[in-house]
Amino acid sequence: MHFEFARHALVTAVAVGTLCSLLSVVVVLKRMAFVGHGVSHAGFGGIGTAILLGLAGWSQNLLIMIFCLATGIGVGVLSRRRRLEPDSAIGILLVMAMAWGVFMTDLWRQIRFEPWYVEIFGVTPNPPSWEMMLFGSLFSASAVDMWQAIIATVVILGICVAFFKEIVFFTFDEKASRVFGVRTGLIYYLLLVLLSVAIVLSIRMAGLLLVSALLVIPGATGLMISRKLSQVLLWSWISGMIGMVGGVLLALQVDRISSGPCIVGMLGLTFVLAWVVSKVRLRMSQKPLNTP
Repeated sequence: MHFEFARHALVTAVAVGTLCSLLSVVVVLKRMAFVGHGVSHAGFGGIGTAILLGLAGWSQNLLIMIFCLATGIGVGVLSRRRRLEPDSAIGILLVMAMAWGVFMTDLWRQIRFEPWYVEIFGVTPNPPSWEMMLFGSLFSASAVDMWQAIIATVVILGICVAFFKEIVFFTFDEKASRVFGVRTGLIYYLLLVLLSVAIVLSIRMAGLLLVSALLVIPGATGLMISRKLSQVLLWSWISGMIGMVGGVLLALQVDRISSGPCIVGMLGLTFVLAWVVSKVRLRMSQKPLNTP
């Protein structure tokens, strides 16, 4: 904790972990895990485009979020009108976005030293390594990233509180909520926006390949322990904190290991423990009582 980047990483982990763990309950209950997976991978298209344009910092994050939002909205438009099954829509848009990101990166390598390119964009720095983009890196957490994560978490949680009843109704029974006047389309796309922001914030910590775990494992862990919504939210948050904070601390202690695998490993451990606890509780509830 003597190093500034370590303090930034820890605070960012707490903010991002809180946001993702609470959204994870909705993702799991609404069976949007594959949507989150596809949206997170689509961010690679934004990274490749940012590399070509020489963008970094908040402008890069904005471009990644645009790609994530475009993919999520595209999945919603194609699947909610029954033009295509959700898994097919996600598969198509996911690979297109990732292919675009690779194409942009390769194009940047070919033209980065061309006079016309240098005149327009200047001398662009080398992009982050593939390992950092795919699996995350603690060294990339800056003070700006930390404050962005804190502000975004507060804003998104405020939106969730404002639309809490509508989101819960939509999550448990979309058809009934539509009958009772809930604008299900608006809630669906609102959730996609919130998920996209959470994914952008999580990429630096967990990487593109592993960020979807933050939106699935905590909620699944909470549902493994309880079926009461308030307790599920609590246990999901506890699981997210163990995974994020524990993973960050583990990555800080062990050299040359990316933060993403450490975070996902800790999340996986909490899920296994929750599964064991649920099995023990089930066996105890089924144990016959001794009668005289």
